[in-house]
Amino acid sequence: MLLLYLRPAQAWTGREEKTQESPESLIMPYEDINTSQQRISGETFPDIILELCDNCNWSCTCLNMRGIVDSCPLCKIDVSHIPMTLEEACNIKYDDRRGMILEFSRQNPLR
Repeated sequence: MLLLYLRPAQAWTGREEKTQESPESLIMPYEDINTSQQRISGETFPDIILELCDNCNWSCTCLNMRGIVDSCPLCKIDVSHIPMTLEEACNIKYDDRRGMILEFSRQNPLR
């Protein structure tokens, strides 16, 4: 997995000299934690899957690919699988008026 972030720079108008950097050069690659671990030790962290039933809002987090649930244990409908990395967090809230609210956030990368 390759993540990208932009570094701050002056706005590019296209009228600058030909030696000026293009906007594409402002994108710098960022190596995710699993790729770094693979490079350092040859091992990877386990895949994390957020499983969510679109029908009854049942959910679980699967830390082992052998334990993936294909259908909801409550209503027997297929569940959605949302892949996540160790750097990501998901906060699940339920509101009577809005229903299920998923908040995804990412920790700062390790340097």
